[in-house]
Amino acid sequence: MTKTTNTKSKVGLLIFLTWIVYLTSYLGKVNYSANITQIIDFFQVSKAEAGIVPTFFFFAYGIGQVVNGVLCKKYNVKWIVFVSLLISASINLIIAITTNFAIVKWLWLVNGFVLSILWPTLIRLLSESLPQKALGRSSVTMGTTVASGTVIVYATSSVFAAFNSFKLSFYLAAFSDLIIIILWLFLYKKAVSLSVAEKEGEPEEKKEIYIENTPKFEEKEKKKFQITIGILCLIAVGVNLIKDGLTTWVPSILKEEYNFTDSLSILLTLLLPIVAIVGNAFALKMHKKIPDYIMQCMISFIFISALILGIIGVLSFKLVVFLLIFLILASFLSSSLNSLITSIFPMFMRGKVNSGLFAGVLNGFCYLGSTISSYGLGYIADLFGWGMVFWVLLTFCLLIILVCFVYKLLCVKLFK
Repeated sequence: MTKTTNTKSKVGLLIFLTWIVYLTSYLGKVNYSANITQIIDFFQVSKAEAGIVPTFFFFAYGIGQVVNGVLCKKYNVKWIVFVSLLISASINLIIAITTNFAIVKWLWLVNGFVLSILWPTLIRLLSESLPQKALGRSSVTMGTTVASGTVIVYATSSVFAAFNSFKLSFYLAAFSDLIIIILWLFLYKKAVSLSVAEKEGEPEEKKEIYIENTPKFEEKEKKKFQITIGILCLIAVGVNLIKDGLTTWVPSILKEEYNFTDSLSILLTLLLPIVAIVGNAFALKMHKKIPDYIMQCMISFIFISALILGIIGVLSFKLVVFLLIFLILASFLSSSLNSLITSIFPMFMRGKVNSGLFAGVLNGFCYLGSTISSYGLGYIADLFGWGMVFWVLLTFCLLIILVCFVYKLLCVKLFK
């Protein structure tokens, strides 16, 4: 085995372990949204009532991201990940056997907070343990977890829906968590020790990387960075408002507007996360051509706005094929921006900031958007229909484009 191959295998073990942990966690947090149409029928509740459950989750998850982003430096990574997965497994198991809808939102609230531990903790682990040359690889790999986990959940949920057994999705999440807990405990020490040893073998000048190759923040840079973070937080809200809003409610749109069955609606929605799997790689490639994070976001939101306008148009004419194409592309672009903000940006800023902290804070704002998407969009749909939902999304997109444009003007004047 060559030295290069040996290096890749050392780094690969830690990347794989963090990847499988975070992917598996998605089985126990997207499964409710994937089965929301059946949950509405099973418990005989409205869309707004059903939507309040993921709203509780996203609220706790968003706050937890910020809290855990601040505290993750103090965590014992091995045991905090173990606790997070164990509690999530227990909650999913309880929901699988309960017939009391009133407790579901409170259980999902707790689930949101314990799972919020994972992202900032794992990003901190990767940024501190991996050599510089592995950062791009780890960022792309971790960026596939959200879409891959969502694909698995929606694929299995489609099968379970065909047999009218949506609760199997919660059993699957619980037992998958328990299996990965065992894998995590057995491989953690080996994975971390190998990766740290590889990083320590780097030349001193390569142990840190900096945005735009700048060794440290100057005064103007510091102000620009602070403004950038503020705008990225706003963009993060819009990104997940669209991404999770579509993933949660597209099954209901297809069922209500086109009379599709639950199983077929979920199966077609599966196309959104399948395409989004390559969103992180797309974001990284695009970032090489557009190094300015805000500019990259603005361009993407211009295209997303055009797609939402298309969705509004085809909804009126019942053109399901074009509707799916526009939904898939909008989901793809929003997923790529999610990866840019919560993975690529924190990882590539590790030489200047606490990567775990900023991964947590930015992901927290992403889930503020997710919180609004579940209850808020469901409530609007109940009152005004799905067309109004997309007009609201378009308005938010245009607001973000305006803010990004003003930011660019300020940069020209203030940060020459």
